[in-house]
Amino acid sequence: MKKILRIARLELSILFYSPIAWLVLIIFIIQCGVTFIDLIEARETSQQLGNPLKSLTIDVFGGGTGFFSSVQHKLYLYIPLLTMGLMSRELSSGSIKLLFSSPLTNLQIILGKFAAMMAYGLLLVLVLLGIMIAAAFSIEALDVKFVLGGVLGLYLLICAYSAIGLFMSSLTSYQVVAAISTLALFAALSFVGNIGQSTDFVRDITYWISIDGRADNFVNGLISSNDVIYFLLVISLFLTLTIMRLNSGRQTYSAFFSAGRYALLVIAVLAIGYTSSQPKLTGYYDTTRFKDRTLTENSKTLLSQLDKPVKITTYVNVVNGFAHLGSPKFRIFDLKKFDQYTRFLPDLEMNYVTYYDSTFTARDFSEKSLPDRALQTSLAYGFDYERILAPTEIRKQINLVPEENLFVRMVEYDGKSTPLRMFYDMITYPQEAEISAALKRLISDAPVVGILTGQDERSVLRTGDKDYKGVMNALSTRGALINQGFDVMNISFDSTLTIPEHLAVLLVADPLEAYTGEQVKAIADYINKGGNILIAGEPGKQEILNPLMETIGVSFMPGTLLQETKDLELDLVQARLSNKASAFNKSITGKDVIAMPSAVGIRYIQTADFEAAPIMVTDKRAVWNRTESFNLESEDIKFRPDFDKKASVPVALALTRELPYKEQKIIILGDADFMSNGEMRRHNIRTKNFDFAMNMFRWFSGNEFPIDTTRPEPIDNKILVSQAQISWLQLLFLGLMPVSLGAMGTYTLIRRKRN
Repeated sequence: MKKILRIARLELSILFYSPIAWLVLIIFIIQCGVTFIDLIEARETSQQLGNPLKSLTIDVFGGGTGFFSSVQHKLYLYIPLLTMGLMSRELSSGSIKLLFSSPLTNLQIILGKFAAMMAYGLLLVLVLLGIMIAAAFSIEALDVKFVLGGVLGLYLLICAYSAIGLFMSSLTSYQVVAAISTLALFAALSFVGNIGQSTDFVRDITYWISIDGRADNFVNGLISSNDVIYFLLVISLFLTLTIMRLNSGRQTYSAFFSAGRYALLVIAVLAIGYTSSQPKLTGYYDTTRFKDRTLTENSKTLLSQLDKPVKITTYVNVVNGFAHLGSPKFRIFDLKKFDQYTRFLPDLEMNYVTYYDSTFTARDFSEKSLPDRALQTSLAYGFDYERILAPTEIRKQINLVPEENLFVRMVEYDGKSTPLRMFYDMITYPQEAEISAALKRLISDAPVVGILTGQDERSVLRTGDKDYKGVMNALSTRGALINQGFDVMNISFDSTLTIPEHLAVLLVADPLEAYTGEQVKAIADYINKGGNILIAGEPGKQEILNPLMETIGVSFMPGTLLQETKDLELDLVQARLSNKASAFNKSITGKDVIAMPSAVGIRYIQTADFEAAPIMVTDKRAVWNRTESFNLESEDIKFRPDFDKKASVPVALALTRELPYKEQKIIILGDADFMSNGEMRRHNIRTKNFDFAMNMFRWFSGNEFPIDTTRPEPIDNKILVSQAQISWLQLLFLGLMPVSLGAMGTYTLIRRKRN
């Protein structure tokens, strides 16, 4: 060990008696300083402009545009400059012969030189730790473990690059050739992950070999044994190759035997790496403060209940807009979206089926036939056209027409299956809430939302502004109830006057025609038997809906609620949760607004049967009830102090009743537009309509769905330094430290030259 340390000390002295080591260190400090200061300055400016900041540690250091990512993408440029002379210098000067004749083994020589690079790498780490200290003064409640995890990943990357550079340096006596060859090998190790994407086993091997993005998990808050073992194996492989290269100068082997030794070493490393990367053998440590890279407790509890294998089959329609995500070249990317689940379900089976069929869109009427379009996209995305199932073939396996033949996964467990869809939003992929909801549907009964139809109520099938398709059953809308674990079904009085008792809730929303006496009785019987119901009214519909609520002591007030506002419509009521709405305030505060266009007030009396509580009320300073008819487009409607009275009026009421076998839940709403397609697209004011709608249905489902995957709110949400203080950071990282190192380097080099 002493000999190894002595070689490392000598190598470091040689390294710092040349300008390269000093220049690399200075440039690295400047690069880190510029990157960090730019990130902090941008966020401080945003903060000064009043924009909210959130999770600043991850925002500044993590992600594809954060500090660590920037450093990672430049490290490969520095290391070849440092390693190019480690062995090339010995070969070109002839001093390698002295090393061979000294009482040193090749193992000691190589480990000593590698230890020198590890020590130099620690200097780079000190720079990163200096940035972390600056960040601790710049960011409120910095997540130190997250930053240290990223630093560890970058240090392992430095060590791996150094081992590769050391090996390439042993192959030539020309330092420039060694540096260029090292860069070429880095490029090859990054590109190799794109090879063999069409074959599962080959794809797994080449992906494991690839060094591209290997530190991504570290810099984004997750340390995995797979990544640590990868770096250790790469380091061991190239150090061993370097030793074998030096041994070839002392020992003579046949070409066949030498090739066999190298091949056996590489195969052994690949075998260990491939085996260690299997989900069953992979361990993880989440470095984020609130375990953001790990499933929430609700999801982990759900997975613990799965005692049989889970299988996910992805059906990729090659003429669908998401087809590229199911292509072989995206297979690793696609599979990684389920990494959080394979951690806890290592036996999770993922299969892919490719097909082509009508997608029920305008593209189906293009000039090209479906087979021609399938062939075109197959060539574009790298599918094997011969293996793509035709419409008649896929329909023999599964009926995907209810899914509109879109990109969809079928999750199977214990003989049951449920769809898991892709979404037309910025994220596209299902997240934890959607995946866990799909799994939970397979081990428990899905809550059913029944939609009463027949009197021209709001529809869940239409996309008009007044209808409910978006929040109820739009296939490609993430927040739709059907993608959060619910089933949605229409209930019509045309075929029967009986309402199913298994409903989580019956929705009666703004009928245009009055119900018959028999229909009113059927609804009353449903309520009397303990059925949950949600009744949403509108101005002018009081006479239609009040008969449904007589038995529970509730009625809609006559008239229309109006709200004084500067820039918005007079009949747009901006309601807020009351202090009795604790069951509905998830993600909603007392200051948040729920927009209710053209609403009516609610009257109620406390009865012996039901406990009633207003859950949304109007602003008593701005809202009054107008009982006379009016036309906002042609009349100038204003508050009349002599005739009108402003008041806090209930616009949403919750009623509960304890029954022997359940708790009956009822909600009465004075507006039917609050969760309409049009209202969900409102942009002129920030509302919480969607959150309130989800909270309602969560309440009706007994808090089973949607699954709660929320995490604690981040606490690192504030920049602590001003622009003036950022200028001091600039002086430190871009002036004082580089100049000081430059002076030290100049003094050292001059002193060395004089000696």
